[in-house]
Amino acid sequence: MAQRRRRKKIGEILLAQGMINQAVLDQAMDEHKRTGTSLGTVLVLMGHITQDTLESVLGLQLELTGQRKRLGEILVDQGFMTDAQIGAALEEQKKSGKQLGKVLVEKGFIDENKLLDVISAQIDVQRVILENINLDAAIVKLVPQEMARSYKVIPIFERDNVLTVAMADPSNLRTLDHIKFKTGHEVEPMLATEKEILSAIDKVYSAASTGNLQEMFAGLQGDDKELEVVQNKVEDEQLADEEGRQVVKIVNIIINEAISAGASDIHLEPQENHLRLRYRIDGDLVEKPQIPAKLMNQIISRLKVLASMDIAEKRRPLDGRFTIKHNGKEVDLRVSSFPTMLRQRGVAEKIVMRILDPNSNNIPLEKMGMAPKMYETFEEMINMPDGIVLVTGPTGSGKSSTLYSCVRKVLSPEVNIVTMEDPVEMNIPGVSQGQINNAAGFTFAAGIRSILRQDPDIIMLGEMRDKETAEMAVQAALTGHLVFSTLHTNDSPGAFTRLLDMGLEPFLVASCVKGILAQRLVRRICPKCREEKIYPDDTLIRIGIRPGTRFFVGRGCKNCQGSGYRGRMGIFELMAPDENVRGMVLARESSDVIKAYGKTKGMITLRRDGLEKALQGLTTIEQVIAASQADT
Repeated sequence: MAQRRRRKKIGEILLAQGMINQAVLDQAMDEHKRTGTSLGTVLVLMGHITQDTLESVLGLQLELTGQRKRLGEILVDQGFMTDAQIGAALEEQKKSGKQLGKVLVEKGFIDENKLLDVISAQIDVQRVILENINLDAAIVKLVPQEMARSYKVIPIFERDNVLTVAMADPSNLRTLDHIKFKTGHEVEPMLATEKEILSAIDKVYSAASTGNLQEMFAGLQGDDKELEVVQNKVEDEQLADEEGRQVVKIVNIIINEAISAGASDIHLEPQENHLRLRYRIDGDLVEKPQIPAKLMNQIISRLKVLASMDIAEKRRPLDGRFTIKHNGKEVDLRVSSFPTMLRQRGVAEKIVMRILDPNSNNIPLEKMGMAPKMYETFEEMINMPDGIVLVTGPTGSGKSSTLYSCVRKVLSPEVNIVTMEDPVEMNIPGVSQGQINNAAGFTFAAGIRSILRQDPDIIMLGEMRDKETAEMAVQAALTGHLVFSTLHTNDSPGAFTRLLDMGLEPFLVASCVKGILAQRLVRRICPKCREEKIYPDDTLIRIGIRPGTRFFVGRGCKNCQGSGYRGRMGIFELMAPDENVRGMVLARESSDVIKAYGKTKGMITLRRDGLEKALQGLTTIEQVIAASQADT
């Protein structure tokens, strides 16, 4: 009976983690009963999970026949230890009174995880590896945090009124009875290390707790040390009371945590009953613990003071900026407020902070992920004496980072580079960077006229956003300057159509544009939990891939916070116009016609570049499909 329950528990864990479904579990259980093969092995042989997946969640599934043997005998029989080591450990146990297992680990005779795999088989209680388990906060709350810490136990999942918990000592019946009485559920134990349990308690209970302010932000990994503001020193007399100090502490934690997590943006969104906190990490918004509504206005005011914004003005959008030191390095934060209307509270301000870390995006052009041949062509383009080189893509596709990498690539003492940006996101030593200020009359168009009198060799424009700016860029290119800029288009041929729609003459566009690089950002598969995935044949055929081709996904682990992804990378499409393309532009041909011609000449499209990276195991098919249009 115990063994049958243990086998069933393996399936329930995998089911709770979404690794298999109920139909797969039922089928595997039938095969297990028919053949006697362990359930985990059956699932591996059927191809529903890999051996690595099984071991990452459940550890080794040892099959022991001598269940009544002592631990030392089992370790020797299994070849994990010698008689001499067991003898030495038993002598130590007599002196210290510690459990034999602890003595063996302390003396370095056996790894703790391997020991638990053996104990799991000995006492017939399922082993679980908590760091690779996604715990449900609602289930965790069934056992109070104090009880969890005292008994070194944490709930994993609940099914049919049976609560499964991970314990360091599953043989402690008294603890099981207390949990049963407290929760009103039947309780089934599983085995985990004490270290894993305490780590999971620290992580999950802190993140799940919203009642106590200290506990709520204990779940954030950033520290609460005072922000070292480099500019705009702030006086804190108005925050001298206890609640004010708490506000300062919360703001410090929010910012430090976001930078440590690699977030690009921090979102603070007023709601009726709380202040919503989210970080944008690798392009996706990640929900964080809610902040009590009573602190909403004070936190927003604190941030506006840091950014030198008018705290009395709440009716119109405002912009600000401040610089802090994080781990000894300067980080810029660009702050934007936006008035929102709540039904009960009236006007409230949403705050978004863009984190501009000068060190995080300093990626050399050659390491941005372009195919070798594409990189060679693009490098030739950005070293031309004149013309326009465009980087295209939607907001958030990494265009600005690519432009900065281009500037760094061509930067030298012999070259004068001047930029116009709105705003300047990253300072590059040796480059004259202009900050657009429309209120003061420093517009893109006015700036270009002035730039041409600054004797530039290369001009970088943050964006070609209107006809006047585009015409001035063309004029600069025609007078012997190299111009870098960006456009919002879906692909590289679409840039020609966009410029013509702005009102530029076709002959100017055809003669000036030397190259167009379209790009998107896709999430990179976590290297620590990457595994193969077999996609259905019809899915592969639909995207033009031969059935049976192997691809990869991320299983989800501690390294990637269970998402299966860690970091981002670019996919690219480069068009180098030749005489035929210029003729098509003069004839105002559509972007589809130009793209079809480019493909006949070997142009790598966004979709193709993405699929090649997916084949290499760098990203997933889902990311590529979401970020690119199908090739026709």
